[in-house]
Amino acid sequence: MNRRLLIPALATCLLATGSANLRADDEAQPPPDPSTATCPTYPAVSCTSTDTLACSETLQLAIDARNALGPVLLLGQNWRFPVHIRIVTTDDPLAAKVTQESVSVVPDNDTMRIEAILPSYDPDAREFIQRQFVRAMLWEKFFASTKKFDTAPRLEVVPVWLLEGLRETLNEDPGHDRESIVRKAVQAQRAPPLDEVTSWQELSDDRLLGLWQRSFCFYLVDSLIRSGPQRVGFQQWLTTLSGPNPTSAQVLFPTEAGWQGELDSAMQRSRDIVYSWDETMAELSSAEVIAIDADKPSETRICTLDTVSNFPMGPKLVAALQKKIYDLTALELRAHASWHPILDLYCSGLTALVADPDNGKKLIRQAHDLRVAEMAHHQKLVDYVNWFEVTKDFSSNTSHFQSYFYTATEMERVQADPDHPNPIRASLLQLESQF
Repeated sequence: MNRRLLIPALATCLLATGSANLRADDEAQPPPDPSTATCPTYPAVSCTSTDTLACSETLQLAIDARNALGPVLLLGQNWRFPVHIRIVTTDDPLAAKVTQESVSVVPDNDTMRIEAILPSYDPDAREFIQRQFVRAMLWEKFFASTKKFDTAPRLEVVPVWLLEGLRETLNEDPGHDRESIVRKAVQAQRAPPLDEVTSWQELSDDRLLGLWQRSFCFYLVDSLIRSGPQRVGFQQWLTTLSGPNPTSAQVLFPTEAGWQGELDSAMQRSRDIVYSWDETMAELSSAEVIAIDADKPSETRICTLDTVSNFPMGPKLVAALQKKIYDLTALELRAHASWHPILDLYCSGLTALVADPDNGKKLIRQAHDLRVAEMAHHQKLVDYVNWFEVTKDFSSNTSHFQSYFYTATEMERVQADPDHPNPIRASLLQLESQF
């Protein structure tokens, strides 16, 4: 027999035998049993799962929630209402039955227990688990004077705006999604009125709409629990909930005009926000429009940063310039570093227009030219990154940038040729002729 064929054949046989033994071992080994872990800090909180890491993270969420909201809600260290979280992994005996979140309440004489269950692959697991902890803490205020529970209360006893608003305060917003949603809604004049926010009975199953609702719940609660008179009034309201004459939350809410003003100022409270290059460009595009008031609303004049120097100076224009300088200064605090010189030139130009119109016009032209140059430079960087992603060849020793630079230069040369005004269209026509 050919030895060169024998060795691979023998190896294949051994591998097949080994694989069969491994499969047999896997089939013979039963799935691990779920174990229950109890929070050492708060024994009333527990979690059951075959995933010990998930249990540890769940118990940590309970600790973080209590530490953050306990002082706000004026709660003690002990959880009056136990919370049990069941996380079902794919190897769990309940895996086939548990495919979505569910929560139930079990009355137990002088207390109630929240039983929550969810699959481990739930994309909203963190929010769902936090929601149960916040609900249990709020119950300590809602049922402070209730000594015995024969039946479980409705979950809706805690209003959505309060539950979700407090839960959102537990999480950072590194992507600034909440701020972005509210800002765009305010700018488009599509922010929900206060009575709509406070009347929500549930969160939408649509992920984006649910995030939209949670963002406004957050800003409402955030306006009520900030240090000072707002928080004191909020805490006093909570103490009335378990009394014989609970006070309506309406006493806490601002007027509709106050609510819209709260949303307008919400972004000013987010001083840690730094916009990306694209976000800064979008913000500048939104801020470049200048409205010059008139005695009659129909006579209001509209201009831009680049055209405002064409309007005659007057008290109305000076007031508009002052407001715009404030807006641009606030934008510069959060702007991408590449945009700082441009925003600074615009502010200097608008300031100079009042006392030295010629110098003001000069500075505004410089700002405009620098803005155009910055956008063209950024587009070249984007083009290069896109080109590299399409043509990358790590086995090549040639300079990718040198090759790209040659291609970009050639495109610019062709584009400047009056006989070939559109190089992209010329390439398409060439492809069409070939195919």
